[in-house]
Amino acid sequence: MKRILFIARRDLKSGLRDFLVVYLFLAPVLFALLLRLIAGGVAASPLRVAVFEDGAAIASALADYAHVEQFATREALLERVLRLDDVLGVVATSAGHELVAEGNEMPGTDAAVRLVLYRLGAEEGALPAIVAISDIGFTLSPLILQGGLLLLIMTTVFGGMLILLNLIEEKMSNTLSAMNVTPASRLEFILGKGLLGFLTPVVGGSMAVYLLGFRDFNLGMFLVSMVSLAFISLIIGFLVGVTNDEPISGIAAMKGVFVPVLASVLGATLLAERWQFVLYWSPFYWGYLNMNAILLGNATWGEVLRNSTIILVITGIVFAALRQRIARGLR
Repeated sequence: MKRILFIARRDLKSGLRDFLVVYLFLAPVLFALLLRLIAGGVAASPLRVAVFEDGAAIASALADYAHVEQFATREALLERVLRLDDVLGVVATSAGHELVAEGNEMPGTDAAVRLVLYRLGAEEGALPAIVAISDIGFTLSPLILQGGLLLLIMTTVFGGMLILLNLIEEKMSNTLSAMNVTPASRLEFILGKGLLGFLTPVVGGSMAVYLLGFRDFNLGMFLVSMVSLAFISLIIGFLVGVTNDEPISGIAAMKGVFVPVLASVLGATLLAERWQFVLYWSPFYWGYLNMNAILLGNATWGEVLRNSTIILVITGIVFAALRQRIARGLR
């Protein structure tokens, strides 16, 4: 253990000297802050509704999800709905709430307002579409959720980048071959070199979700999922690190990693359920499913452990297939 920590401490000192560790640890934080700046919660919501001034209760409830304008008379409300922009009227009736629309609104606008009313318990009846509802609050922009999920997956790339750059530095200074004459075993060297890269997604991802405003989720499930994702950093870092001899070529090779990352996230989001089997090979896909369910509050321990196990099995298979290549690169 002392040797592993010594190797990790040496990498930490080297990384702090040129701010490499600082940059990669802070990258998730910086991206999270950027997301908060460009996704402004309700301010970014496209929904606009008009209600009567005497409907203070529904106006207050809708204000969490949409821009609300209040009018004294039905004529004033109808006049507002008939203007060029997309505004729906919400009028209380004996049967519930009536939606007043001009008819040329953007597709889905009325469905979105109906869904909001349904969630508030203000409207009964069938939903306009089959939806899966999870309450993290519509006050959070969808960009925050999807951007945050992508950022969590991307933290594995940041961790892998830290490992590969440390390995390349060893190769450039001709100290990698000295490992063969040191008391440290090859396994200790790998664990020591991978420790910082392993911690990067766990620490960076935890800070990112906090800054993005997620609070009501199971921390244990989150950490289990992030630890399983962190093993991907080891594969990425060592595979790219041992096959490149300079930082520029190593970073350029990392571009190939973005393909499965983006394919997994976009596929999980856009593909129909029956087609998602084409993504089962990707550990990023299972990581996305885990994190999506956890942040939405829908996850169960069985689901999290199953998906995390699949991630570990896939990364284990990849490591076993590439073990000889990595070992040759470390000589």
